[in-house]
Amino acid sequence: MPRVAGDAVNEVVLLLNQHMFPDLMASFKMQSVPTCEFVPYLSIADAAKAVAFYSRVFCVDPHVLLNMPDGRVMHCEFRVGNARFFVSEELPEHGGTPSPTRLGGTTVAIHLYVSDCDAMVKTMGDNGSTVLMTPVDTFWGERFSRVRDPFGHEWGISTQLREMSPAEIQTAATRLFSEMSE
Repeated sequence: MPRVAGDAVNEVVLLLNQHMFPDLMASFKMQSVPTCEFVPYLSIADAAKAVAFYSRVFCVDPHVLLNMPDGRVMHCEFRVGNARFFVSEELPEHGGTPSPTRLGGTTVAIHLYVSDCDAMVKTMGDNGSTVLMTPVDTFWGERFSRVRDPFGHEWGISTQLREMSPAEIQTAATRLFSEMSE
């Protein structure tokens, strides 16, 4: 199998972690990584509070939680259903990605499919998130809502109502846009 650019980066990160946290890394065994998977990595100011928030709203404990010597979250992995996402403190002194708090907004929305859109939006709202768009049935066959969590990350929350082909979605969109222009 050919090497990809990320392999070298992963090897450097592993070597740095082994050097900086030898006792921790000796007890930490990574599972093999799928050949292709998109995993959101959320950069957060005060990530410890975010770890508690995500644990509450998704009803899961972190799969992995690594803290810096000063107590800040270096890396946290959540597994929710068949998906996972990572969380860390923004760590600007180590070249970390700025958080939405530092940026004054976000450039990415995370789309989450759940069995009950309304219930997830309520849970997130009850835990300090801002509902940007209340749940609605959409022309593309989903119940959909938009939420901003307390750390500035935006989430699209969806429940599939019915299976639709791309052609059916395009027809529904054309009809909706036609009605809007009248």
